[in-house]
Amino acid sequence: MARTSSTRSRVLGVVIGTLVVAALGVGGFFAWQALNPTTPSTPDVEETAAVSWPRIVSEAELRAFGAANGPVYWAGPQDGVQYELTITDTGVFYVRYLPAGAELGEPSDDFLTVATYPNIDGYDNLVQAGVREGATSTVTQGGALIVTTPEAPLSTYFSFEGLGFQVEVYAPGEGESFSLVEDGTVEILQ
Repeated sequence: MARTSSTRSRVLGVVIGTLVVAALGVGGFFAWQALNPTTPSTPDVEETAAVSWPRIVSEAELRAFGAANGPVYWAGPQDGVQYELTITDTGVFYVRYLPAGAELGEPSDDFLTVATYPNIDGYDNLVQAGVREGATSTVTQGGALIVTTPEAPLSTYFSFEGLGFQVEVYAPGEGESFSLVEDGTVEILQ
């Protein structure tokens, strides 16, 4: 019997959530809770209550959304992709880069994804994750704490001290997520 898209999304959510929890402890728990896309309860996004998630948006729509509801991060504009925006009921924002032929909501982990987790004390969580065995921790000139962990080798996390959010960049190629964060490709939507 074939799984439905919703079932596949939940299974993928549990798998990803487990990796995040292992990598980030309590902060990962909040990330796991955020993996079930539903209607948002974010107060600044009144008109989105009637929209089902995820949905495909244009670059202009994504920029306008980020400017109105930030911080929301993405990996910049890219040719040949569609931008899939998901907002969860906990206010987590996911931007996935879907290449031609990929379907909206497809549960595959083959796509570049940037998640912005608000209100989770992201910086302190990353400080703790960064001192675990096998983790790497770097602070950029701009003050971003960047952390990678062996439990989630395809993800790179970053946050800024005192700002109360955390960003996860997932890319299917080894080292790709770190490069995107380190070289400044991942940026705030404005």
